[in-house]
Amino acid sequence: MGMFKDIRNLQKAGREEVKRSGGMFKMAKDGLAQGNEMLQQVQADRALAEGLANEGVDGRATINSLVATGKEVNMQPELRFELTVDVNGHTSDVSHTQVVSPAMLGQLQPGATVACKVDPSDHSKLLIGLA
Repeated sequence: MGMFKDIRNLQKAGREEVKRSGGMFKMAKDGLAQGNEMLQQVQADRALAEGLANEGVDGRATINSLVATGKEVNMQPELRFELTVDVNGHTSDVSHTQVVSPAMLGQLQPGATVACKVDPSDHSKLLIGLA
């Protein structure tokens, strides 16, 4: 009888291992999906930066508030800003999310005014620190 019990225990352990492995595959799949999402965001930010560098207008943004989103790209934090953007005397309130260099963090405080490049047709599309 002991042999059959051992076989049954091995079968049970095998089923549990399959379940556990399925969990690991799910974690890997979720991690890959998150990595792809971040890569797409980085590519979109890069395309925006290139477009603004070529066709954007210089502006000034006053930081009303900022919070860290908890995301990082290449060990650089992503911040969510509430800004008042001034382009040639026209102001607008804008919510903006951007990955920033840790070297810039000291300059990015509520009340500070920073240079930015702004899409001339849509002031909500901007990048801080490019002007």
